[in-house]
Amino acid sequence: MRNIFTILFVSVILCSCDSKQKVDLIVTNAKIYTVDEDFSMAEAFAVKDGKFEAIGTASEITSIYEANKTIDAHGKAVYPGFIDAHAHFYRLGLQQQMVNLVGTKSYEEVVARIVEFQQKNNKSFITGGGWDQNDWENKEFPAKDTLDRLFPDTPIALSRIDGHALLVNQAALDKAGVTTETTFEGGDIEQKNGELTGILVDNPMQLIFDAQPKPTEDEMAEA
Repeated sequence: MRNIFTILFVSVILCSCDSKQKVDLIVTNAKIYTVDEDFSMAEAFAVKDGKFEAIGTASEITSIYEANKTIDAHGKAVYPGFIDAHAHFYRLGLQQQMVNLVGTKSYEEVVARIVEFQQKNNKSFITGGGWDQNDWENKEFPAKDTLDRLFPDTPIALSRIDGHALLVNQAALDKAGVTTETTFEGGDIEQKNGELTGILVDNPMQLIFDAQPKPTEDEMAEA
């Protein structure tokens, strides 16, 4: 009888040693900046109820914890948190997936960058920004004619560097339902000789933004 109790006791101990603690998430293969006194690094962590449960090596974490969801970070950096002082990190991440027009010295350079970008990315709706006609020799607003010719079926929306003007092509105007009859308070939908030029200033830009496709899950994750 005594031997039976001994066997049962040992079995309970062994089972308790083999059981792992349940957590909501385990992240492995990461570069984790712990921001402790030594600014030490780790490669894995466990999360439960929205809080860090433990940080350590992958073998340490997976030997103690188990979760229904495990993420392989593929060596990417993980930080404990940011205090965003109006930096818009997510928006910045999305902008890295758009055509960059900062520093362009002419409208021709803008067009060249768009062509190069589209050859590499083949977007269904091209977005970008950073142009400023005040940096060009011709300081007038550009018109959409060249974009219409090169991209007749692909909508394009390009924000000026200050965010107060938008250059679009006819495909984008059509998608947003903007015509010469469209009115919108608090800005301008530019026309010349009764034709849309492709320039929208301030509030009317929202018409185009509303017509743009939302970021995909992959695009949001990359951002």
